[in-house]
Amino acid sequence: SGSSSSGGPAPPLKDLGGAELASIFGTGESMVLAIRMFQGKDLFVFRFGAVVFWGFAAKERSMTIASLLQEFALRPLEQDEIDEEIMEFVIQGSRPDDDDLAAEHEEGEEGDDEEKLGERAIRNDQIRLSTTNPFERLAHAYALAQSVRLGVFEVVVDRSIEKTRGIPETMASTGEVVLDERELSKQIGGLLMLRCDVNLHTDILDTPDIFWDEERFEPHYISCRGYLDIDKRVEILNQRLGVLKDLYDLLQNTLNVKHGNKLEWIIIILIVIEVVLEALQIVHDSWNK
Repeated sequence: SGSSSSGGPAPPLKDLGGAELASIFGTGESMVLAIRMFQGKDLFVFRFGAVVFWGFAAKERSMTIASLLQEFALRPLEQDEIDEEIMEFVIQGSRPDDDDLAAEHEEGEEGDDEEKLGERAIRNDQIRLSTTNPFERLAHAYALAQSVRLGVFEVVVDRSIEKTRGIPETMASTGEVVLDERELSKQIGGLLMLRCDVNLHTDILDTPDIFWDEERFEPHYISCRGYLDIDKRVEILNQRLGVLKDLYDLLQNTLNVKHGNKLEWIIIILIVIEVVLEALQIVHDSWNK
């Protein structure tokens, strides 16, 4: 299950906009860092490679990425591979977020209120915040982070499809396709890594464990996730990955057949050579007699 910790602000991370670690949400692959900088602006850093800025100007975003986050990046993307979502947000009559509020309402009524607020939390590319609780911003930030991460996967799949577009056409016109076995293996490996990233190594498919401890903000996350069509996009992405897998399986089988035919011819040639040598040996022995 998820966990959160906010035992007071930590010392400044760097001399950049007074950056300080405000909270740590979740554990392991689901860990999210909440950083506060530039006079109270919120930044959420996700371990799977996405960042969500709240209220940052373009210059502040660039400075933060270059000076604070870049050194921690593993396998950084090329500039044309980076995806982003930009939305407005407004704070509507912020309600307190402490435990006293929950004591004033019945648990059922509070849950119904939060669910209704969650359903209305995003409209026309505008996020509507109703509390000062950082979990509310995290709920929207998590959906946005999943969306941009999924966008990167979509770019990679588009490139793979473009790279293999000519293969079926060549097979249809010539009946053959010339493809290096090593290159095919590398492409199959890349496809397998991508399918694992989408379905196993990120929280794109499921509700993050973080919201097990803060269920009242789960409707906000679900609303934002639905607005961004994440489930539908994951389904379409997996269908396209399935088509690519079928193509690569066909190519792999074709190469296996070619390799098998090559081995058969080698065996036939060796047998012929052995027969010829045996015949020559018989002729030689007869001649000597």
